[in-house]
Amino acid sequence: DEAQVPFDDPATYALISSARTLGVFQIESPGQRELVGKSGIEDFEEIITDISLFRPGPVKSDMITPYLEAKQGWKPVRYLHDDLRPILESTRGVVVFHEQVIEIIATFARVTNAEADEARRALGDPDGMAQVRHWFFPRALAHGYPLPVVETVWGVLESFASFGFCKAHAAAFALPTYQSAWLKAHWPAHFLAGVLTHDP
Repeated sequence: DEAQVPFDDPATYALISSARTLGVFQIESPGQRELVGKSGIEDFEEIITDISLFRPGPVKSDMITPYLEAKQGWKPVRYLHDDLRPILESTRGVVVFHEQVIEIIATFARVTNAEADEARRALGDPDGMAQVRHWFFPRALAHGYPLPVVETVWGVLESFASFGFCKAHAAAFALPTYQSAWLKAHWPAHFLAGVLTHDP
C-alpha cells in the first residue's frame, strides 16, 4: 500500500546506496548498481536523477562523471553560463531531463517553452538537428552569448538529442523503484518471494 511506504526512510536509501539492488526495479543492472553505489542516494529526487542519468543521452555526453564529482564534493559544480544555474542547480550543473533542454533552448534563443520543445524534438533527427543549429546559433549570439559558450552549450544539446528522460516519466519509474527497495530493506523474505515468483 503506497500510503504505508514512507519516502523518508533512511534504511531504504542506505540499501540503494549500498548497491545491493538486485531485484529492485530499474536499478538492478550492473551499470545501475555501480552508479547508485558511487552516487549514494539520499532522497527520492536523487532516485529520479539516477534513473535519468543512466540513459544514452547523458552517457554519450559524459554527464555522469561531472554529476558524481560535484555530488561527492570532488569538484565544484560548474555551469557553462550563469543563466544555466537556475535550470541545472538541482542536478549539479548537469543536463539530465528533457525539461532542462527545453529551458536551455528557451533561455539562449529567447523563445517560449513551447517553441523550445519543438526544437528539442527536432534534435532527434539529423535534418532537424541541422535546422535547429542553424536557427539556434544566430539567436543565441544576438542575445549576447559568446560564441565559445554557444558552441559548448550546443555540444551538450547535440549529444543529449532526444535520448533523455522527461522528468515526470522518470518520477513514475522512481516510485516502484523506491517501493521495491523499501520492501527489500524491511521485508526481504516477502520481497524475494515476489521476485522469484515473477522471475524464477
